[in-house]
Amino acid sequence: MTRIFVGLIVLVIGGLIVLPQTFFTVDQTQVAIVTEFGAFKDAFTTPGLRMKQPFTQQVRRFDKRLQRVEAPPASVLTADKRNLVIDAYARYRIVDPLRFFQSLQDERAAGSRVGDIVASELRREVALDQQEEVIGPRRQEIMRRITDATNLFEIKRAEALERPGGLRDPVLQIFILDDPKQRAVDGRKPTEQEIAALEREAIPASLAGTKIIYLVPIRTTFGIEIVDVRIKRADFPPDIANSVYARMKAERERIASGLRAEGSRREAEIRAEVDRDVRVLLQGAEGTSARVRGEAERQAIDILAQALEKDPEFYAFRRSLEAYKVSLKNDTTIVLSPDSDLLRYLQDPTKPAARK
Repeated sequence: MTRIFVGLIVLVIGGLIVLPQTFFTVDQTQVAIVTEFGAFKDAFTTPGLRMKQPFTQQVRRFDKRLQRVEAPPASVLTADKRNLVIDAYARYRIVDPLRFFQSLQDERAAGSRVGDIVASELRREVALDQQEEVIGPRRQEIMRRITDATNLFEIKRAEALERPGGLRDPVLQIFILDDPKQRAVDGRKPTEQEIAALEREAIPASLAGTKIIYLVPIRTTFGIEIVDVRIKRADFPPDIANSVYARMKAERERIASGLRAEGSRREAEIRAEVDRDVRVLLQGAEGTSARVRGEAERQAIDILAQALEKDPEFYAFRRSLEAYKVSLKNDTTIVLSPDSDLLRYLQDPTKPAARK
């Protein structure tokens, strides 16, 4: 009984030791490879439970999610000979774990390698662009070209000849550049005769004076794919930034002065137009007022004449009352002749006025 119990304990302990060495899991965010004494045995790019030989085989896991690499800031000369300090970053992912392990080993080495590739292509691309293109709306197109260029890795002619199909390998791209400064993808593809000549010698006589570039996808070399390259910052170097900012400030002040002068001119024009409109309105109003007053006075005279014709005695009486109101005030002394018409209505209101 004791032997059976001891055997079960040994079996359980052995299982606890052997099972973790035999089975392993691959997370959905990972890819994994199995090596035996450093030699590659298998690769797993899908999640799940996997099995390997215990003890002799080892598992290496890599993160297959997008990885971010910060490229070191670099001073770059543009096509118009302007210095710019450019800070960029790239994002990549592992697509072939075997190639990745064989060429880069781990993520730290991959980050360093990707940073060097991005910095090199960034310097090469910016050297072909104007400063205003790098810092202007065309930056998006420049970043796209850099991303495309970083996914192609330049190899030597000897390495190209050693590929499975030689210079006719389907993944190998050959470009002939008439101008060494132009972009590789802007070059032309070689003809069949030129490929045959390149297989015989490095620079055939028919291609003298040109530059031949051999490119392969970076995934076939390093097992990665660079998804995106972005320029975070494109600034002037510190030694010229102050002078550039001073020029920008002077230019803005000149524009502001011009705008203020234009505003003052428009203000004067608007004020002159308003003053002219006011004068025209006032003159029109004064003319209308004079016309209305004249018409009112004419009507008043007509009404007065009609009243005088209808009852001259009542009109004389009313006029006398108005004269009394004006002349006979408090403490007023008036010296008049007894025959004065002004006293007639005071002496005898029924006496008619004398006709003249």
